[in-house]
Amino acid sequence: MRDFFNSLRFKLLMAALAVITGILIYAASTGGLATLPERVFSYVLTPFQKLSAVVSDGFTDFFSVFFDARKNYDENQQLKAEVAELRRQLVDYSEAVTENERLREILDLKKLSPDLQFQDAGVIGRDPSSQFGSFTIDRGTVYGISVWDPVVTGDGLVGYISSVGPTYARVTTILSPETNVGALEITSKESGNITGTIELAEKGRTRMELLPKDTEMAVGGLVVTAGTSGYYPHGLVIGTVEKVSLSESGITKTAEIKPAADIGSVKHVFVITGFLGKQSGKDGVEP
Repeated sequence: MRDFFNSLRFKLLMAALAVITGILIYAASTGGLATLPERVFSYVLTPFQKLSAVVSDGFTDFFSVFFDARKNYDENQQLKAEVAELRRQLVDYSEAVTENERLREILDLKKLSPDLQFQDAGVIGRDPSSQFGSFTIDRGTVYGISVWDPVVTGDGLVGYISSVGPTYARVTTILSPETNVGALEITSKESGNITGTIELAEKGRTRMELLPKDTEMAVGGLVVTAGTSGYYPHGLVIGTVEKVSLSESGITKTAEIKPAADIGSVKHVFVITGFLGKQSGKDGVEP
């Protein structure tokens, strides 16, 4: 027995017990005794847990594509419906604004002359070959429109009806040399004729001819229809004077006129079909 206690085996056994005792004491003092097996398992299970998480996330991402696609589709359909409704409301609003504007113009025309009779019309075509802005409207003889009827907007005179069908009519504007309108400048009381030229039409202007050489007409003066021919009522605004110069003959003066109506972009007009003192042309020729 004494040989056993002095043997190497006994010494190794005691050393092992001492190491185990030390480990147990350290673990107990740090609270790690209970978690030691857990740590061992954690080292073993951690790679599998990570793999499981990757697989789970992959499935989640894969199926979320389909769920999100359906959700996005529903949202897109809802947004499309909302956009369509907003567009409809915008159209309704635009039509209401246009209608209110036309009513305002009607009231302004009625204030100018209560006896005016007119038909509103829309511009449905412009002549690309015309240098003078002529256009076609969607009203004709079935609406009481005739050749020579004046065409206006709430801003002023645009032109006259030069040809007419049952449901359409052609408008020749005051920019055309074919126009001949008796006019009056309200400050100087000077009178003359409104007619156009190619050169002035390119600038969107017309002119007032046959003014006295000593005319007192000034730049900025307002020009209106004189109403002496029976083809235009008195007082329709034509435009304002931009320049007064000596005519080519040297005998009279000519005034360059800026039309009050935006002739090149009008979309709605009024055709004056009747007024006090209106006359009719003979064989389509104005006297």
